[in-house]
Amino acid sequence: MKFKIGVALSLITASVLMGETYELGKIEVTSEKDISQNPSVEVVSTETIKESEAKTVVEALQSVPSVYADYTGARGESKVRVRGFSSTRVPIYIDGIPIYVPYDHNIDLARFKTYDIGEIDVSKGYVSPMYGANTMGGAINLITKKPTKELEGEVGAGVFSGNGYEEYATIGTKQELYYGLLSVSNMQRDYYKLPSDYDSAGHQEGRKRSNSEYGDKKINIKVGYTPNLTDEYSLNYIAQRGEKEQPWFAMAQGTTNNTAYNRNWDWKDWDKTSYYLITKTAIGEHYLKTRLYYDEFYNKILFKGTPQSGAQDVVSEISEYDDNTFGGIVEGDIKIADNHLLKLSVSQKYDNHKDISSKSPNADLKDESKTLSLGAEYSWQLTDALTWTLGGSYDKNEITKAEYRNSAGTLIAGEFPKYDSDAFNPQTILTFHATTDLMFYGSVSQKSNMPTLKDRYSSKFGDYILNPSLDAERSTTYEVGTDWAFVDDHHAKVALFYTKTKDYIASVSGLTNTDATLGCTGTNCKQMQNFDQEEHKGVEVTFDSLWSSQLKSTLSYTYIDAEIEDSKTANAQYTTDTPKHSYYASMTYSPIHSIDITPILRHEGERYSNVTGSEKSSSYTVADIRVAYRPVKALELAVGIKNLFDELYYYNNGYVQEGRNYYANVRYSF
Repeated sequence: MKFKIGVALSLITASVLMGETYELGKIEVTSEKDISQNPSVEVVSTETIKESEAKTVVEALQSVPSVYADYTGARGESKVRVRGFSSTRVPIYIDGIPIYVPYDHNIDLARFKTYDIGEIDVSKGYVSPMYGANTMGGAINLITKKPTKELEGEVGAGVFSGNGYEEYATIGTKQELYYGLLSVSNMQRDYYKLPSDYDSAGHQEGRKRSNSEYGDKKINIKVGYTPNLTDEYSLNYIAQRGEKEQPWFAMAQGTTNNTAYNRNWDWKDWDKTSYYLITKTAIGEHYLKTRLYYDEFYNKILFKGTPQSGAQDVVSEISEYDDNTFGGIVEGDIKIADNHLLKLSVSQKYDNHKDISSKSPNADLKDESKTLSLGAEYSWQLTDALTWTLGGSYDKNEITKAEYRNSAGTLIAGEFPKYDSDAFNPQTILTFHATTDLMFYGSVSQKSNMPTLKDRYSSKFGDYILNPSLDAERSTTYEVGTDWAFVDDHHAKVALFYTKTKDYIASVSGLTNTDATLGCTGTNCKQMQNFDQEEHKGVEVTFDSLWSSQLKSTLSYTYIDAEIEDSKTANAQYTTDTPKHSYYASMTYSPIHSIDITPILRHEGERYSNVTGSEKSSSYTVADIRVAYRPVKALELAVGIKNLFDELYYYNNGYVQEGRNYYANVRYSF
């Protein structure tokens, strides 16, 4: 029944959507026909992305319960939190390939547009060990599009507030033995405007946001070979070229984020290039899958003078990183017998970070590590209604190079101590189909997250003592849930979860150090240490309804209580940037076949800005509306307003979000 509802919901609009989801890019199985199906996975479809006018991955993910935008204003980065876990604990993948930055495991999701995305899979509690290491807080997989016809494509263009414009084109072909796809896009914007209730503060004067220009270009090429009905071999190339400014601090100084108050950074280059080969080969009833990849990340940041000081355009320093990652994943799907499936995987990932010196070519700093993950997952369909899956992984991270410069910063003086960290991560999930319309599941998962190169070896502008011997963070999650089609066209999904963490990596203050090679010296230093214990518990409820051929709706509510249970930080109680209550509601109404009207309402409760709770953001409610008109089936014209009521809100202290803004676009599919 759930499948029927999904089909019906997607058919309410008549516009043509180009391509299908790239099955080779999936890790988690969501089909009910597969006994290794993970029922807890949330899927963001192309239709949802289009109807919400989500141009970036962050915008698309805001429809998922327990996933929250997390804007790091001091770096101008848009990220997400999942059930209270920061982005460093929730890796991002494209077609199953890890793409997070090697140095700190972060990635600016605002740089990732949705034009070539066919589906986004979000795993939260139980996460397949086939993903590899570091899935402590979940995993997010961006799955690209794949052509299905001899000739198909989509072209579009649009304009939006702030002198912004977009243009994109995708063309593909599917032949008997091969397929190919080319996708290009370009988005540029000069500025955005703050809400009308905003009063000038900090370094921001007026509503036209200072230092908020950005530009992103992307090309995606996919070529595949399909010699028969079971085998597939696909070569992919993705190049992203971006630049952005970091908006200036726009609030009065508080007790948090003060180090960013005078910050004035511009990303002259934010460039990412990915090459990857994915294959699937049938061997009798079994399958062998491989993923081989090489990923480059280059970024150049200009540190400029204090905003509004007269020196705001003077470059005082340049930070230049040239990183790369390469590796491979081999997975075997072995059908042991009817109703018995064993999956085995080996993943090896090499991360290389290079900090290019602005003082001397002999002082380029290198940090390198390698991560091994051995995974297994056994699924047994005990009866027609009951399936049990037992899985786990052994993950190991090894530092292979950790250089430091001399005091003048002109030469490489030596290497820091190098350490390993490892973890065993068992998990299990039991799924019971009480009827064809009602399913229950329960899972227990132990997961881990290896310390990043930045956690171990960064002094963070001289404020921190290095700690190369950090251990892996660990968590245990218990989850129960249900999926219920309670009448033909109405579907409910409920999940309750409880997570306990230990050895959480967090900052300790007030330390003393005299060894200058280890960063900060003096009596007021900080250090990253394994000490925090956190507890995250909550409930997610979602209702999807198809009321008629003209009306569908989605309503979700999330409650999360995320607290620090034990810490070396005085008075630490609260997990930051995680609202306790949140709501999401959307509706698409088609008064006639060629018109869709989609209002969206999103509410989030207050967030704590620091662990002591002395500063927090206010709750907010944002409304959007989109109207689409199709004079013919293949052509769509859309206009809309985001932040319809001009709500004044912010995620991160000092960085107010955009006020009311408008857009108009046209899309033609063939």
